Formats: sequence, C-alpha cells, structure tokens
Amino acid sequence: MQSCSGIVVSWLLVVLAFFSWQIAVAQTQQAPKTDPAEVAALNRILGRWGLKSSPEWNISGEPCSGFASDGTDWDYYPNINPFIKCVCSYVNNTVCHITRLYVSSSSSFHQL
Repeated sequence: MQSCSGIVVSWLLVVLAFFSWQIAVAQTQQAPKTDPAEVAALNRILGRWGLKSSPEWNISGEPCSGFASDGTDWDYYPNINPFIKCVCSYVNNTVCHITRLYVSSSSSFHQL
C-alpha cells in the first residue's frame, strides 16, 4: 500500500511541475512590438502632416497597442484621428505590422 501512495505523490509532483513551467513560460512572453521601420514611416508621415498619434492606440510609445491591435472598428470612434490598425500575429505573435491608416481632415488634403 505504501508504494502505491508513493507513486501517486510522485505523479502529482510531476503534474505540478509541468503546470508551474507552463505558467512561468506564459508570464515571460512579452507584448508584440511594431516593426521599427513601420514606426519610423508612420512618425514621418504624421509629422509631415502636423499630426500626432492618438493615446487611444499609442500606449507607452508602442503604436500597435490599445485600439490599434484589438478588434475595435474605427467607424465607432470617429473622434480618434488619426487611427491605425495593426496585425500582431507575425513571428509567433511577437511582431506587429501596421495594416491600415485612417486620417480625416475637413480643412486640408493629405497626400501619401
């Protein structure tokens, strides 16, 4: 009987160690980052037009964050201008690419 309980305890320790490792891996994963070349291009475009990124989608200096990387549709937020959308599923969900840029201005025309 004692050897049976020893096997059960050993099995429980193995299972516990496995799940602890999975939690540690999940905690060390970092948020995806926007391609630096795309950040530079976005900043240059917005700078030429005299515009700045919106705090609703540029959180902590990362353009593909907030509304830019979630399922938010810019049709529901017409006051956020400019607005970008990103896809962050590249390189095992570690790299984001800017896929859409929306700029609305009634007073001027912006050329890209």
